[in-house]
Amino acid sequence: MCRSTSMQGDGNSFATEAAEAETSQARLSAVMKSRRARIIALIAVVALVGYAMLHFMLDRAAYVSTADARIAADMIAVSTDISGKITSVKVSEGDEVKAGDILYTIDDREAAYTLAQYEAEAERLRAEIDREETRIQLASSKAGSEVEARRAGTHSASASVEAARSNFETAQRDYDRTKDLFERGLVPQSNLDQAKNALDTAQQALLRAQADRESAVAEQRTASITGEEVRLIEAGLPILRANLEQAEARVDAQKVVVEQHTIRSPIDGVVDELFYDAGEHSLRGFRMALLHDPNAVRVSANIKETDIRNVQVGAPVLVRADSEPGKLIKGHVARVHDATIAEAALMPNPNANGVFTKITQRISVRIDLEPTDVRLRPGSMVRVRIHKQKAARTTAAEPA
Repeated sequence: MCRSTSMQGDGNSFATEAAEAETSQARLSAVMKSRRARIIALIAVVALVGYAMLHFMLDRAAYVSTADARIAADMIAVSTDISGKITSVKVSEGDEVKAGDILYTIDDREAAYTLAQYEAEAERLRAEIDREETRIQLASSKAGSEVEARRAGTHSASASVEAARSNFETAQRDYDRTKDLFERGLVPQSNLDQAKNALDTAQQALLRAQADRESAVAEQRTASITGEEVRLIEAGLPILRANLEQAEARVDAQKVVVEQHTIRSPIDGVVDELFYDAGEHSLRGFRMALLHDPNAVRVSANIKETDIRNVQVGAPVLVRADSEPGKLIKGHVARVHDATIAEAALMPNPNANGVFTKITQRISVRIDLEPTDVRLRPGSMVRVRIHKQKAARTTAAEPA
């Protein structure tokens, strides 16, 4: 019985040792599998890190990248050339407008009254010029007719003088002959008296004809003076026309003033900000609205001076907007500024305390974009990747 008990104890001990051996082997197998998984995971992480580093190095070798970039646009500040009360506001902030669309209207009643006054003055001068031109036409026609008539009268009076002189000379010869005959006693006194009367009559007729000729000449001279009056009227016309041109210039200038009371959009774009409300008083030269053209936006990127040598005009650029990072926008470098941002600042920061700290400066680069459906708002941030391009080297001529 003792022997069988001893044998049973040995069997149990052997079974326990076998179970423990199996457990140890299972644990060792689990540890080996866990280590293998960790090694695989470590290798995967190392591979991912290596790929990321490789991608980063390749990207850094091929591109100049920066997040210090934003959308820029030409912000158009619309101002007024006159002061006055705002009567209406035709748009709201965010509205799209076309060039020429009305933004504001300013009270223009006083300017309109002044324009009407200037137009009336110009119309008065036009009527006066028409009247003087009509007077010239009538006076010229009348003067011409009178001059011709007086000239004909002068010719007729001259002919009458010549005829009267001829009669007078004939009567003078008859009288001389009759007197000679009377003195010789060949004719009576009555014949001498008749010859004397005929001579006196012929003399009076000659004097009357001469007087008529002088009167005709005077009338012809008067008609000529009437023609001079016509020329005097014509000489006054250039003065009236000059006054009319001056009045028309005032009308045109006042039309500009009236038009200035209507504030219009100078471009096709978007209204970003309005600075006046209806009923307020605008001031000359002060801006009234701010607009920009959404189709003419660009990117302004600030590139480190250590990288600027790899940025050349015309280099292709990849852009991602922070507002829509999933969409890629293409563009190209349009301009590289020659001065750093700090140098171009309105208030530069000189080193006044004598302690120098070197800071990498940045240079502004303009990037023009290709058409895209991404809504790009001025001032919004973007990320840019500029394809590196080396500047063409220039070989200096060696001195002889």
